[in-house]
Amino acid sequence: MKPEEAILSTLLTIEGNQWHYHTPKYQREYTWGKYNWSKLIEDIYDSDFAHYMGSIICVHETGEITPSEELIYDVVDGQQRMTTISLLLMAVYYKLKFDLPKQNNQIEIEDDYKETLNSIRKKLVKKIKTTTPNVPIGGFRNDGFNCFLRVQPSSQFSNLDDYKYILSEIELIDVLPKPKNCGNRSMYKAYQYFYDQIPTDWSVLKDLLDRINRLEFILISETSHSKAFMLFETLNNRGVPLSGIDIIKNKMLAVLEKKHGIDIDDSYNQWQKLLVNLPTHDEQDRFLRQFYNAFKFRDDIKVDKIPKATSSTLIKIYESLIKKDASGIFEELQGKAKYYNQLIEPEKYPISKLTLALIDLERISATPSYTFLLYLFSLDEDRFEETDLKLKVVELFCKYYLRRNVTDFPNTRDLDAINIDLIEQCQKQIIKEGVLSYAFIESTLLTGKGKPESIVKFRENLANNLFYNNEGMARYLLAKLDETGHSRENKPNLWSRNEKDIFIWTVEHIFPQGKNIPKEWIDMIGDGDKSKAEEIQEKWVHCLGNLTLSGYNSKLSNYSFSKKQSRSEANVFGNPITIGYQNGMVINNIEFRTNRGTFTLANAPEWKAEMIEARNNVMVEMILQLFAFSKSELE
Repeated sequence: MKPEEAILSTLLTIEGNQWHYHTPKYQREYTWGKYNWSKLIEDIYDSDFAHYMGSIICVHETGEITPSEELIYDVVDGQQRMTTISLLLMAVYYKLKFDLPKQNNQIEIEDDYKETLNSIRKKLVKKIKTTTPNVPIGGFRNDGFNCFLRVQPSSQFSNLDDYKYILSEIELIDVLPKPKNCGNRSMYKAYQYFYDQIPTDWSVLKDLLDRINRLEFILISETSHSKAFMLFETLNNRGVPLSGIDIIKNKMLAVLEKKHGIDIDDSYNQWQKLLVNLPTHDEQDRFLRQFYNAFKFRDDIKVDKIPKATSSTLIKIYESLIKKDASGIFEELQGKAKYYNQLIEPEKYPISKLTLALIDLERISATPSYTFLLYLFSLDEDRFEETDLKLKVVELFCKYYLRRNVTDFPNTRDLDAINIDLIEQCQKQIIKEGVLSYAFIESTLLTGKGKPESIVKFRENLANNLFYNNEGMARYLLAKLDETGHSRENKPNLWSRNEKDIFIWTVEHIFPQGKNIPKEWIDMIGDGDKSKAEEIQEKWVHCLGNLTLSGYNSKLSNYSFSKKQSRSEANVFGNPITIGYQNGMVINNIEFRTNRGTFTLANAPEWKAEMIEARNNVMVEMILQLFAFSKSELE
């Protein structure tokens, strides 16, 4: 085993471009999704220096290589990260080569521009001109070249075909036909996601590329697969490493004992009480970051030259705060952690409209909003113009972050700055007027730095394969639509979980999403034409109109539509209960109209593309009524 520290630019250009990282065929397919892609972008921008990406474990069983040979590593651990970074580089390359010259027609003659394009090419593919028909191991023929992919994904689920097609699309290899349903798979979705997230600006692209090149890895190479897999198991079964909050705790307790004469056992007990309000390491780390961002407008909190807390600046911030006043910052952290707990564990508190709104906010995955809410909840209520200001703001944030999560705008990397700016504007308003009003907060959020997408774009994203693009938001909205018709007698808990902490009620695709479409579905939805059924599946299968919620998803599976509608099962007393679409759920009885009449999912005689579209349109409009910022938006 030879662990080596390496940044990405070194990893992918080392030894004269001879090293390549290929995922063996037996490895699983590419599985990263939108959460992972957005987290990678967030981490890249959050790190002021170099973001640590973890270890790459690979195997090369042969001995030394000659200058004319290529070293093909088998990747045992690291496929998802390496593939994703390569897809990000492809998106940057496309922006540079095809989009940027449209804005700056002189850029193509600049040496820095040419060198930048060339550096990306080298990190993606190596091409060797040859007239011999022989293709070396690990390579492939393309337009008279032997080509070697620097990073090669698994061939499972058409991953390699999709990956090569993207390379041909950005013209790094000769044109290849687009694989069938390529746009509906994760590989192309990731590439498209990164393309949509990256601005077309020379300085911004250079900065992003510099950050990508500085990504840090530990490369661990073994001479046999058995050793590599043993190492993989060892590394993945070790305990949680020392976190930022552990380091800060140790520093805090040491200073309290040394400078303030506080017994370290007493300080430790107080620290444990603080952690009762912050149950997980992730929540502890996020609390420390959001605490600084929420209160850095204060002179006693602000640290020079650190405009916001990030993972890479966190320890430096708290070292400074501890040095200034360890006892004071410790006491304040304990107090603010109690407010924070109300945000992250609202279900523990007495039921109220505010509690229910906070539970909704949690379900929407609106954790960036906790920065502002921590600030707001810490204010004396005599600073509020309305007695229900907290409730109104949380409800506003539910609408705001739902739209943000559905439209991906504002960008994740901008959310901290948006919350910090909103806090600063509120502080100025308090100094000026003495109080805060809901109208001021709403106007500042919706028209300032955090101005959200238009309702037109919101509608478009809701209507377009929402489940594929954001599974969490699709499930949340299905539950909200059903809850609009709940009564005291009929109020299923759509958020209950089983003993494994998995939702009991899960999203059910009416027209099945599997790539092997059952014959009865081909006959019904595709009129017997498999290609037509596949086209309809690609366009509509993940749309809201083709979704419902079920507590018996596995028992509906790929059954025919009529069986899914009427499916029943005996309960503990032996009586049949309906578990299909005729179970009385509100979302199964939403009416939609086609040229054949008015139907619901429960009574439709069959399931066709026009029915999915019609139901989808109705559901989208219902959601807009629930989550528009104002009635005027809908006019």
